[in-house]
Amino acid sequence: MPVTSPETQRRLATYSQRMPAGSRLYEQGETLDHFFVVTRGEVLFEAVSEQGETEVVARATAGQLVGHVSAISQHPTSAAARVAHEVAVLVLPVASLEEVLSKAPELAVQLVYYFAGVEEVPEADQDAPPDPQGRTDDPDLVRIPTPYDLDTFFTDTATCPVSQTRFEFLRVRTRAVRPSERESDFHVRYHGVDPTRYGVVVCPHCGFASYWDDFTRVDESVRGRLWDDREARMALAGGPLHGIRDQDAAVRVLELAIRCYETRGANDSRRAVLQHRRAWLERDAGNAATERSWLTLARDSYQRAFEHDTRISEEAAARVAYLVGDISVRLGDYQEAAQWLETAVRVAPKTASGIMRTARDRLQDVRDAIKRERLAS
Repeated sequence: MPVTSPETQRRLATYSQRMPAGSRLYEQGETLDHFFVVTRGEVLFEAVSEQGETEVVARATAGQLVGHVSAISQHPTSAAARVAHEVAVLVLPVASLEEVLSKAPELAVQLVYYFAGVEEVPEADQDAPPDPQGRTDDPDLVRIPTPYDLDTFFTDTATCPVSQTRFEFLRVRTRAVRPSERESDFHVRYHGVDPTRYGVVVCPHCGFASYWDDFTRVDESVRGRLWDDREARMALAGGPLHGIRDQDAAVRVLELAIRCYETRGANDSRRAVLQHRRAWLERDAGNAATERSWLTLARDSYQRAFEHDTRISEEAAARVAYLVGDISVRLGDYQEAAQWLETAVRVAPKTASGIMRTARDRLQDVRDAIKRERLAS
């Protein structure tokens, strides 16, 4: 019997709630003490992309569980859960799980299947190809060069628009992502694998590096310049980068991406994201001086994007203004930070309540710091 059957809903009626459009079940990075079963409508999962934009990474419809991994394992949620249109859900406290399961034993079965790893795969992973070790040989396909954990990764394939090489690359399974901490400039630390290290796809033959969303969109006028630069890129790569990536490999991947996007005429928004990501790697390595240099470059690029990119949405503009302000705090420029955080609050649309709230909180921190400086002088 499905969890959304009328009989089950009747037995669990005390846990039923309606959620209006625009409401959030939880934010990314929260640790929950309850989880949800969707009984009507659709819930959207949102996360910050490599480009700094909020994007929908999966969906849950009637009969599917939401937030159960965090609630039971006490790991932070890997994405935020938002209601696009009114939904009906069961809100099930973990503290009352024994009572809930006694009324809905089919839910217990569903949870057992999930934590045994044989539940229907979430939408974000449904297109994952089968285990590459079980596929037939393809002599023209460049394989992943190193062993990898099949519970953490799956392989996808790409054709390089510069060299026409067909190759495998690794993608991180959604269920393997376990955030542990989210910093004020959106840098997320993870338990285990860091999915941001795998956001850029790198051709093993010519070193062309790009985010997947525009990997194949290379202008003919640029392709020749990218081909002519391949030897320099391969020297920078120092070996294949389409498999497992440690800290050093992640740095080389971003260096290649920055080089390729400059050749392609990257806009300031793309440039800022790459520079900011590069600063995060230096932070992870504990290199404060180098991190500061990359943060300065990223802040300048974000500022130019805010001032000159006419295609940027209102919500993205608020996020960019916030990042200029937050990075200014990290660079010790509190007056500049206050101005940009005030701008973020002012330009944020009503639909961007999260970034508005975050900017206000950060602005209060900055004002407190300015007061302390004045008292100390």
